[in-house]
Amino acid sequence: MIVNNFLVEKLEGSILKKYDSLKLDQVIDDINSIVESFSMKPWILQENIFKRINLRNKEYLLDLNKIIRENEKLQFLITKNSAAKKYWNTILPFSHRVNDVIQNNYKFPLRIAIFPGVSCMFFCGFCGRNQKAKYDSSVIDDGINKIKNMILEAKNETKISISGGLEPLTNPKLGRIIKTGSDLGFKLPLITNAYSLTEGYIKKNPEIWLLDSLRVSLYGHDDQSYKEITQLEKSFKMVKKNVINFLKSRNDINKNLKVGFNFIILPENYKNLKEVLLLIKDINSEVKNGEGINFLTLRDDYQSVTGQDENYDTERKYRLSNGMSDKNREDLLNVIQKFEELKSKYCPNLHVDYGYSLEYLSQKIFDRGLVKIKGEEIRSFGFSQLSVAVDLHGDIFLFREAGFLNRQGNKKVIIGRLGDEKNSLENNIKNFLKKNVPIKFEKNDSRFLDSFDHVLNALVNQAEEDEKFGIPLNSGPIAFKNFDKKKSLGNNWYSDDI
Repeated sequence: MIVNNFLVEKLEGSILKKYDSLKLDQVIDDINSIVESFSMKPWILQENIFKRINLRNKEYLLDLNKIIRENEKLQFLITKNSAAKKYWNTILPFSHRVNDVIQNNYKFPLRIAIFPGVSCMFFCGFCGRNQKAKYDSSVIDDGINKIKNMILEAKNETKISISGGLEPLTNPKLGRIIKTGSDLGFKLPLITNAYSLTEGYIKKNPEIWLLDSLRVSLYGHDDQSYKEITQLEKSFKMVKKNVINFLKSRNDINKNLKVGFNFIILPENYKNLKEVLLLIKDINSEVKNGEGINFLTLRDDYQSVTGQDENYDTERKYRLSNGMSDKNREDLLNVIQKFEELKSKYCPNLHVDYGYSLEYLSQKIFDRGLVKIKGEEIRSFGFSQLSVAVDLHGDIFLFREAGFLNRQGNKKVIIGRLGDEKNSLENNIKNFLKKNVPIKFEKNDSRFLDSFDHVLNALVNQAEEDEKFGIPLNSGPIAFKNFDKKKSLGNNWYSDDI
């Protein structure tokens, strides 16, 4: 790494004068080591940095952190131009709330995931839902009213997404939720499997055209691969048809609505990325009146099911058991390089978001997968100041992968239920924190956290440990500036912006 002249002059004028025995080359090596560490592992502890570099004292580490923190070039290298940049996209906008989490201070959540689905027609083997459970249709109207009132309650800096849980489009009145959020100025993303994204459904819920983005969970590239994952015949044909028709209508009604696919990388499908590109190319060729698919997100399986003991989540029709091995990931690194070449050929305008860990592989850096919090490392009060999920009953979940109806063991992370004014989201969270009764988490409870939850939990744990070591978050090497409230807080899949 080349250190610019400004930094050299700063070193010569400050730290070298303070520490007589220090040489310029040594200081530069130490700075580079810290920068490289945080460029690879944002959650690395200050104590580990101290031991790894074999620094002389904490004051020297604080001085190095300050130099890095105040240098814009180094900040850019770490947070915007590194293999870990996708992690930093999550960390940066949430960091100002970390102390509130540690101290159990109430704050309205920065992100709320709404799970309005009634059921799901797919039986995906990596999904954590109770595959025998569905909501009674009698709760739909009441559930929608609860969610609408919660949206009205949401603060300006809060971001809202609509996903699952169960499939959102199984709710016949989803449009009411979308309209409420849109009228209040929220940029709403929707995640769906698109099986029910029919012309008839859209006619009954025209508010779908008010969405900011629609991300379709893609489970294969043809009939056979789709059936292997979803266990439903003819699911591929239905989804493909619906997506094509939606794109055509989108181009006439709301060209600003971004549409894309999400493809989860599994041992069963990681060699099929070329076929995914060809599918997108095929779909785009059918759309003659404007743009086709705008983006593709590629994601690691966070192993809510596949990485867990088979004694858990037993209410299943179908279950995938294996996660990606090191050998699989070595192969995937090469697959991604070929994928990049083919993307330029077949889909040059397609925006590809690799997510947290796949970004490393896209940069030809081997990585073993997502940062994962062990069950015993889960925050005993969660991090409601940062994120919660809410389902059709109005149940408030601390973690997203817990938000499935009657998922085995998930009741421990339901902290309240929306109702009247006394049972608002704010009052439910306040009451939970006021009771001050920590949740006892076990090893397999890590299955209740999705990749986003794992990152947030790691961030808070890191800040707490660094504080104990004597170097709080704001004294570390990262400049956690006030974040623009207009940003998406991770709800944006169609650009590199946060």
